[in-house]
Amino acid sequence: FEVFDSVDNESRNKGTFDRLVHEICPESLSKAYICIELHMEKICEIVKQWFSYQTLWDTRVSDVAGAVGDNIELWNTVLGEATEARNALDSSITSCDVGPVSIKFDKVQSQINLKYDSWQKELQSCYAASLGQKIVELHGKVCDAKSKLEDITLDGSTATYDIVLGVTFIQEMKENLVHWGEDVTMLLSSERLLKRQRHTFRPDWMEGSRLQGQFQNLENILARRSRSMDEQMPLLQT
Repeated sequence: FEVFDSVDNESRNKGTFDRLVHEICPESLSKAYICIELHMEKICEIVKQWFSYQTLWDTRVSDVAGAVGDNIELWNTVLGEATEARNALDSSITSCDVGPVSIKFDKVQSQINLKYDSWQKELQSCYAASLGQKIVELHGKVCDAKSKLEDITLDGSTATYDIVLGVTFIQEMKENLVHWGEDVTMLLSSERLLKRQRHTFRPDWMEGSRLQGQFQNLENILARRSRSMDEQMPLLQT
């Protein structure tokens, strides 16, 4: 039995390299293990980066839209970051080598790109809805203010009460015009962002140029009413 057992052990040793571990110096073996561990760390880091995109499937666009709300500046930031992240994936590189290991990620890259495209379209739709409402609301305020300014008269035939209301409203509009001007600039910039990203607007979309035109008309009327007020002020004070 011992004879046959020794023969079997010899045949097994010839078929494997287990014995080499005992023939290599410990220092060389340690270096080999360290090299393998370093490669595994790099591989795990690369795989972890790709797994981080799972967030695209775990997070709903509606939740993001709810968190951002109607903050247009924050919407600009979110949409810009989403575009940058999507563009970062537009690469011809579909694999990488870590030592003797080759990692191919062309299929997962394609799936992530498709998901990003879907995300961007949904984000753009939510963003456009909020932006469109802001444009309509400010357009209504500007038109209303323009109409009231056109009705103001400050000549001597106007009742004192109406003159006081007119002067008060003119002063109020001077203050509002500064803030509204900033809002118009921001809304127009936001609309241009959507156009650059080739967003398809709804048929009832109000163009920012309409808001800009009404705002310029408001500026002109306010300037005329302000000059009239300055000219009539000495007479009004007497």
